[in-house]
Amino acid sequence: MKPRTIAELALVAVVALLVAATTYISQNRWSQAKVTGAPLFPGLSSQGPKITRIELRQGDKKLALERKEQNWLLADRGGYPAKPEAVRTLLVRLAEAQLVEPKTRKSDRFAMLELEDAGAKDSKSREVRLLDQQGGVNAQAIVGKKRLDAFGSSKSGTYVRWPEDAQAWLANTDVDISASVRDWVQPTLIDQEASKIKSVTVAIPNEAPLRIEREAGDGGKHKLVSIPEGKKLKQGGDVDAIVRAVGSLDLEDVRKLDPAAAGETSTARFETDSGLTVTLRLRRDGEDTWVSVSAEGDGDAKKAAEEISTRVKDFEFKIAPAKATAILKRPADLFEAS
Repeated sequence: MKPRTIAELALVAVVALLVAATTYISQNRWSQAKVTGAPLFPGLSSQGPKITRIELRQGDKKLALERKEQNWLLADRGGYPAKPEAVRTLLVRLAEAQLVEPKTRKSDRFAMLELEDAGAKDSKSREVRLLDQQGGVNAQAIVGKKRLDAFGSSKSGTYVRWPEDAQAWLANTDVDISASVRDWVQPTLIDQEASKIKSVTVAIPNEAPLRIEREAGDGGKHKLVSIPEGKKLKQGGDVDAIVRAVGSLDLEDVRKLDPAAAGETSTARFETDSGLTVTLRLRRDGEDTWVSVSAEGDGDAKKAAEEISTRVKDFEFKIAPAKATAILKRPADLFEAS
């Protein structure tokens, strides 16, 4: 092959490589120009220290957080501790949010963007209000749905508008707002491996208590201590499922404990190999089940008991219906009819 031909082919190859590289870079997320616009809340970043209360609303869900010294608490949930990183993330995202693209001004199209009245029944929009110590509103917005990849790969935007303004906007930030309690707190109440739970006792009013113990060997399976004469477990009657349910408990909501509150109360108590004893008191309140928790232990279990007690003292927690059903098994749920 002639030197000139080789040079020409090399030149073509270089040009092709440059075109491919340019195309890749233009489409690659790291090369995208930063999308900017007018701030959603001008000056909010400098007002951060003045914000002492955050109010969130979505339909019939409401949540209020307040800052007490350096801590954030759920103001309308008896002062239960909030996760500081969740609050910090929200404030940073709102301060960084910029309006980059105007959208509709027609109120009948707000629902498409989830920007309708946040207080309406079954509303998907969420309203956030940031207040100072005097109760003044420093910032307020209705936050709608996200628009994934709005500004290129892995760069989402969020639809927003001010409550007093009919103009909807696309903001350049992923603003994630929730009025659900579990998104603002540490939701895990109990987290014990079933294989380390030695025994469980479930007591329901007007029912014979169920006592479950772990068998020696056999992979750590559990069994009922006694089965009524003439009865046998239903097919699929899994007592290990009860053990797993009491050992793993998450909250859905929280409120101050009222020792005088009425309602049928059941108990579920378990003991671990380390000597930790946890008692769950499950109380029916309408369609919901609320749980108060106590823990005790000596030696190696003392620290775990104190940690649990510190988090749960003076509060009760709403748990998912499926969790309550999994724990509160009656004999009729486990044994075949005679």
